[in-house]
Amino acid sequence: MPRRNLIRTKLFPYHVTTRSNNKEWFYIPIDEVWRYCRELLKEGEKEFKVEIEGFVLMSNHYHMCLFTPEENLDKFMRFFNKGLSEKISRHAGRINRIFGAPYNWTLIRNEQYYYNVLRYIYQNPLRAGVVKRCEDYPYSDVLEKVKGKDLIGWFNELICDFDTQQTRKNLKKYEIN
Repeated sequence: MPRRNLIRTKLFPYHVTTRSNNKEWFYIPIDEVWRYCRELLKEGEKEFKVEIEGFVLMSNHYHMCLFTPEENLDKFMRFFNKGLSEKISRHAGRINRIFGAPYNWTLIRNEQYYYNVLRYIYQNPLRAGVVKRCEDYPYSDVLEKVKGKDLIGWFNELICDFDTQQTRKNLKKYEIN
């Protein structure tokens, strides 16, 4: 199946996710993967002028929500995934690919859906049973992005199953209006 054409825009955010090859755990400790992600995100924000709205690293994938004021999602993602793959491969002594497929993206044109995506991203560790509160997961930027206890409480309110399933399905769509 051919790769879908990227919709480039600076007006709306994207929900992006990438999974490791064969859904295997990353081949090095997750603390190290997190450190590499943080370095690359920081460098990418400067170099590509992207605005990261939310990021969560899980044991075999990550979720990110971001704006691209320079309409350069493809360039940023090439930089980020290639850089992360190289760092993990070098650290683990691997020669095969790290990610199983190109990143998935969905353009978010609906404000309510945007907030659902952020909750979905930050609740990944809750749904996986790793933690009971979003702020307790160490591989998330939720505490950096959320200012105020009222909002963190909202992030911890579980999304209903229907909205969770819709968000998963929507990752296969080009855009959500």
